[in-house]
Amino acid sequence: MANTEQIRFKTKVCFIASQGVLKTSESTLKLNLSEQYILSHLIENHSTPVTKDDLLKVGWPDRIVTEASLFQVIRALRVKLNEKNKGDVIETLPRVGYQIRDFTREDIDLNEKKTNNIISKINKKTIISLGVIATALFSSCTWYMTPSQTKPTRFLIEHENIGSNNITFITKNLEQQADLRSKAKAIFSPQINSNQKVYFYKSDDFYSIAWCQITLDTNQCKPMTDFSYKIAPDAWKQFTHRIINNKKLFHENINTESELMREPLSIIYRSYIGDNSIISKISNLYISPTDKNNVFDYSKINFIADKKTGRYQALSLSAESLIMIKKDSQFIATLKIMPKVFHWTYQNNANLTSNKAVIFSDDDNETEVYKNNTPHYDYIVAAQKRLQLILSENSGLYWLHSTKNSPLTLLPVEHYK
Repeated sequence: MANTEQIRFKTKVCFIASQGVLKTSESTLKLNLSEQYILSHLIENHSTPVTKDDLLKVGWPDRIVTEASLFQVIRALRVKLNEKNKGDVIETLPRVGYQIRDFTREDIDLNEKKTNNIISKINKKTIISLGVIATALFSSCTWYMTPSQTKPTRFLIEHENIGSNNITFITKNLEQQADLRSKAKAIFSPQINSNQKVYFYKSDDFYSIAWCQITLDTNQCKPMTDFSYKIAPDAWKQFTHRIINNKKLFHENINTESELMREPLSIIYRSYIGDNSIISKISNLYISPTDKNNVFDYSKINFIADKKTGRYQALSLSAESLIMIKKDSQFIATLKIMPKVFHWTYQNNANLTSNKAVIFSDDDNETEVYKNNTPHYDYIVAAQKRLQLILSENSGLYWLHSTKNSPLTLLPVEHYK
């Protein structure tokens, strides 16, 4: 292949063999040597099927490996090539091997591309500078009249079975997805048959995992088997050690009801791992329908466990308006949340922002949301009666335990499967 040739697949991912990278309009991903060798060989021999034995020799020219290594590379390439359905790029030919047929060759000038990138960066800086000035002048007049507008994120969603565990990966790009797949395999081996639904989410700043054990005949979560964690990147090893050794945090019941506080309609139990420690957090939600369809008023009080006493103390409270959007949602529903009121109750916000513990990042993000009057979105990923799995881009995955009176249990029956 020429140094200036790139291969474009129908998934809109391009392979530049001379650089060993896959590129999209948003990202560049470096392949390891085995992935490069195998992908290049499949492309060079696109007119004929390639056997597994041939690919084993090509992918690992200096050593002997088993077919399991080949399967792992093919699986990784499928993810990195953004295959939505198995076979979109790499076709599996039963009892034969693999083949790639559908692609186009394109010539690109890498030197010209680099020059254009430099020029575009210079022009971009000039445009941004002018744009910032114009935006600042315009925003000073309109900020109080019109709140900031955002749109729901479009995620990459992939599913995989490891043993009897059904795993869902939710990410924003291919690199994050490849990272989560490798981490999932380190925790869940094919020999572990625990019949779990597992959900992985990764943002730029943290990992999040939620799971539950399921009843095989109903495919629903068993009571008290649901867990959710938010993990700082540097605390991943601590998390895997805890899970492998079955040191899970179980739900705790705390009494927050008083004459001034009624029983919550929904409760969230979460665990945060970071800063060489693990902290529990419980949130009480109060949800009320409005006179508009699929629009709710709801408030939330967050409690965290005090490290010294183990008792729960109120951290923050908020009031918001929630709009449930079912049309065109990637999930069961998208929740558009309009901020109203946010208040710290635990201690001064100035002290909290200097604390880097991962648990405080949720509420720190909320202060920015309220300060900027910015709508944001959560997503109902899974649901059964009185239990919903919610994805928040800022705080990750969490299970919502709802009473029969919670409006969020009024989703259409077909979603509770």
